[in-house]
Parts: sequence; structure tokens; C-alpha cells
Amino acid sequence: MKTIIGLVFCSVILGAAYFGFGTGDQSPKKEAIASVKPAARAQKPAQAMNMALGDMVFLAQDLGFSIRSDKDFPPESGKIMLRLESHLQRVRELYRQETAKNPNLIGSVMLQFNISPSGEVSQIKELSSRVNDVDFKKAVIAEVSKWSFADVVSENLTLTCPLLFVREGMDITTLVLWEKSLADLGDNLAQSRQTAAIGTTQAQPKAPAAVAPPPAAAVNTKIPAQNAIKADPSEFQIKYPTLLRKDPNFSSNSLTTFTIGTKVTLLKRHGDWLEVRAGNPGPTGFIRKEFVKQIEVAQQ
Repeated sequence: MKTIIGLVFCSVILGAAYFGFGTGDQSPKKEAIASVKPAARAQKPAQAMNMALGDMVFLAQDLGFSIRSDKDFPPESGKIMLRLESHLQRVRELYRQETAKNPNLIGSVMLQFNISPSGEVSQIKELSSRVNDVDFKKAVIAEVSKWSFADVVSENLTLTCPLLFVREGMDITTLVLWEKSLADLGDNLAQSRQTAAIGTTQAQPKAPAAVAPPPAAAVNTKIPAQNAIKADPSEFQIKYPTLLRKDPNFSSNSLTTFTIGTKVTLLKRHGDWLEVRAGNPGPTGFIRKEFVKQIEVAQQ
């Protein structure tokens, strides 16, 4: 009996020790899992508007960035992009210094330059520009001439480098779309003029025979009322999302954000800025003229 009682007592002690250690091992694991799950399930915050947090210079690849080589295989663009980004720091410093004197300095400058196998930059050309400050563009070109791509390239390359100058608080995506639309419009106009010039050169029609003009009473100069277009010069519509600012400059505080299609009433023009009011009553402030289009209404 004593032996049996001793065995039972030992079994109870071993069982308690086993379950006790097992519980101790499992509890921290459960707590760790419970602490990890909320973090894993946490959703990413909604992406904020693509606003510039300061006066910035961006390499706008969507506006026509390219790297051309004389060889059949493409060059390694990754290292070139990293070197370009490091060089842009100095251009950004120049831009911030200039915007302190000229708050309306925005737009794009398309530069093209050659890179030798030793990494030196030469033959810098301005292909297009929407920046009117000539001295500032000269300073940018002078800075680009100092760039070096040593240990990055080993062949002759030609880079087309579109630089976008953006003021603080501007929507970068909207500005890129605006620049692309203006570039496409310019290309279409140039192509139309070239086509018209070719047609004029090739076509040499004979002079028509003289024809007596019709009687004055037979000439109808009145435009049908249903086809006339009446445009109210004070009514505009927002083309791209933009900020309504308190004063006519990009450094001014924003009052609200206009979405595409918002109708505004023109109160006064201030150069490239428009003083507008949204609704009646509604907030009054300033927007750039490039971000609106005039509303055309068919006359009844």
C-alpha cells in the first residue's frame, strides 16, 4: 500500500509540473501572436495629395526623359539616374534662392546634353522651356555643365533631361499633366503648320475666272440664332485639381481645393492669376489661368 501511495503521489507531482511548464511556454507565445496580429492587420494610411512640401526640382520622366547610346544595347540607366538625382541637389538650392525673389517661377525646362566615356558633360542644348527667367536658365545650364558621370558610363551617351520646377503646395501630378498637354498642343500646331506649308507649295491652282459678285440683297450675313455660341467671359470651369490661394502667388496660404469641373466666377485678372469666387456666396481667392477653361453656352 505504501508503495502504491508513493507511486500515485509521484505521478501527481510530475503531471502538475508538466502542465505547469507547458502553460508557461504557451502563454508568452499566445501573447506575442496577439500583439503581432493587430500590427499585421493595420491598414496603410490613405495616400495624401501629391503636393510639394517645398520648392523642388524634379526629373520629370513622363515629359520625355531618354538616354540614347550609339551601341545596339541600352545603357545601365539605374546608375545614371542615381547620379542625376545627386546632381539635382545643387539645382534645387539655386531654385530656392531664386524663388525668394521671384515667387512666380514655375514650369519645365527640357535640356539635352552629351556624356563622354570619361563622364564629362558637353553640348548642352535647351530644347524647350516654359520658364521665362533667362538669367535663371543660364545659371541652371552652367550648373549642368559641371556635372560628372565618371565611373558610371563607359560610352558616348545623349541624355534628354526634362526638369520640372515646382513651388511649395503645388500638385505635382497636375503640373505634369498640364505640361504634357501644352507640349502636345505645341506639337499638333507645328505639325498642322508644316502640313499646310507643304500643301501650299505643292498645289499651284490656276487663277479662277472673274465672276460678278451677287447682288447685295442676295448676300445673307446673319448667323442663325440656333448656331451662335455665347460665351460668358466671367464664367470658368476648373480643368485640373488646384488650390484656391489667398494671394496671387504660390507662397500664399490655400483656402480650399477645387476639383475638376468646379464652376467659378471671374472677379478680376492679376497677370497670370485670376481672382475668382466659387458659388454665391462662396470662397474668394486666386488661381492660375492655366487651370481653368471658359464655359461656352449655346444661345437659345
